[in-house]
Amino acid sequence: MTDIRIYQIDLDRDHDGVAFEPYASLSRWQDSPDVNASLYETVFKGEIEAKDIEDIYRIFNTEKPEGYEGRSLSVSDVVEIVKSDDIKPGFYYCDSIGFKAVPFDAELAQEMREKSITVVMLEPGKVARTAVIGSSLEDLQKAVGGCIEAFYPFEEEVCIVCNDEGKMNGMSPCRAIYGEDGKMMDIIFGPCFICDCSGENFGSLSQDQIKRYTEQFKNPERYYRIDGDIKAVPYEPKVTDLAR
Repeated sequence: MTDIRIYQIDLDRDHDGVAFEPYASLSRWQDSPDVNASLYETVFKGEIEAKDIEDIYRIFNTEKPEGYEGRSLSVSDVVEIVKSDDIKPGFYYCDSIGFKAVPFDAELAQEMREKSITVVMLEPGKVARTAVIGSSLEDLQKAVGGCIEAFYPFEEEVCIVCNDEGKMNGMSPCRAIYGEDGKMMDIIFGPCFICDCSGENFGSLSQDQIKRYTEQFKNPERYYRIDGDIKAVPYEPKVTDLAR
């Protein structure tokens, strides 16, 4: 058996476009000819039956192990041989032809993020609900209707992800956010969601968090200005509102 790790570039963080590039071309797209381990995420850890590096390539293209969620092994991927009777331990860059042994700081690579995350979804005029959304940048932007912004009003490592231009692009007010003193801190405009932010990527809420935040932000709100202050009053939407 061969103990391996597989690292693939996180396309959302690949601002220089080095994914799928052969090793000799790296210096054309970035400041250094070296492999930037911080762009990578770990997509596989485990033992497989492989006699050489080409065998690993075949397995992760035609016979992917059960539960493997990474892309098919391709150019710019890095294979780490941790322990093997047949292959020299080290890091190997998948090149346009064959593999090239390279230096690679695995500590800089991130753990593979969840493909989907469970969140509490908040929308103007609707009750809070549990939702499962994709974790890619495109999926997150789709959930809030535009570019995302994270807001951190809670003591625990949980945040609200909203549209960063919600207050300026005509979106309706959604929920008021309060501080520990009970005073209104802000109003979120447009759809938003509450998720875990304890790691490097947004993650799923626990069942306890889902229950607490769904109850805390259950009903939509109407907003009034009284004596110069803005007040938020929760209300139960009509059945016709919920069906929209």
